[in-house]
Amino acid sequence: MAEKRKPSARRPAAEKKKCEKCKQDKNRDREFYNSNSKCSDGKASICKECFEVLVEEYGFEFFIQFLQHVNRPYLSDEWIKWEENCGKYLKNVSSLPQYKDLSYSSSIEIPKSIVQKTETDIDQLLMEKWGEGYEPEEYRAFERKYATLSNNYQERTAMHTEALITYIRYRVKEELATARGDAREAKDWGALAKDAATAAKINPSQLSKSDLSDGLDGFGQLVRSVEQSVDIIEILPKFKERPQDSVDFNIWCYVNYVRDMKGLPSAEYSEIYQFYEERKKEYESMKQEADAYEK
Repeated sequence: MAEKRKPSARRPAAEKKKCEKCKQDKNRDREFYNSNSKCSDGKASICKECFEVLVEEYGFEFFIQFLQHVNRPYLSDEWIKWEENCGKYLKNVSSLPQYKDLSYSSSIEIPKSIVQKTETDIDQLLMEKWGEGYEPEEYRAFERKYATLSNNYQERTAMHTEALITYIRYRVKEELATARGDAREAKDWGALAKDAATAAKINPSQLSKSDLSDGLDGFGQLVRSVEQSVDIIEILPKFKERPQDSVDFNIWCYVNYVRDMKGLPSAEYSEIYQFYEERKKEYESMKQEADAYEK
């Protein structure tokens, strides 16, 4: 009798982060560059793929703007050394010990025209997002709060994003007023923030079970989530040959337990997967017949 394999330790699910440009949830560790900015959550706000697209579209000026966004230095000699490759430059400047603690203020030899335009662009981006008339301290506080809340708030539509931004404006204003010791102003901003939180449905009492369980509280919701996904790839061969998680392994063990009780030889996992495929074809055939009958 074949020796049963022990289940391997289950890897923790990769942490996700939403890209502010493409609005997709991506692997936080692999798909985002590290950020040294105090306004961030330790990662850039846009994914690597969107970064490459924007660099291709706007060129060197956007690259400098991005360095300011993640608070990394521009070092002209190293830029030339790394063959003016943005991805390679960011990787090395973020990880090599002689550079990783440097900030944007440590930059060397950035053309003045680029610096002036970059600072204007940064201000313009913040004003487009939060509105005009706020102090630099307030814009920084808005960004910090947004980085904290956006990963746990499902921005399904532009209205959800606008509701979150409105709440953040009021909440930050309340916090700043409290820090100044202005209780009356803090109370007024707090009331507005409370109403905005209710409108955005982000009060703890308004959160549903699915909100607290990352949006999935049953197999039906899991299936619906998969069916609504855009990029469904073909099943890779390794999934057909061996179990890939504890659920697969438990099914395999149960099947072989029943076969052993009946005096049958153990089944390979590929045989179980083939059974799935056959049942799927039967279902598709039955569905086609039912659809034809209805017509």
